[in-house]
Amino acid sequence: MENWHKIDELGFLNRIETKELLSKSIAGIVLFHPLPNHIDAQPNKMFEYMSAGIPVIASNFKLWKDIIVENNCGICIDPLNPKELADAIDYLSNNYDIAERMGNNGFLAVNKKYNWDIEQNKLIKFYQQFGS
Repeated sequence: MENWHKIDELGFLNRIETKELLSKSIAGIVLFHPLPNHIDAQPNKMFEYMSAGIPVIASNFKLWKDIIVENNCGICIDPLNPKELADAIDYLSNNYDIAERMGNNGFLAVNKKYNWDIEQNKLIKFYQQFGS
């Protein structure tokens, strides 16, 4: 590959190094092939990127698109189309203010909606339906 020399292999990063790397990133990429296992999944990585305050470039599966579009926190693309990925990266790189806004929106969404405190209450209510 012609541009392979531009890739840096970082190896294992601890939490502090990961946080520092994400703070310098224009976006987080979560692209899965459209397989039954993936289409209805909610990947942790998507929410980790949102929590880090960076926009997400994600596969255009309905569930994922609903989350990304509802919260205006990234861009959904065809995961099998490399040009769409390149275009999304270029767009965010050339529109820093939009990328920053999307990152902030994702951060707010994780803090208000997609977090354990919210989910634990849902689970408790669900389990209480079966209790005494």
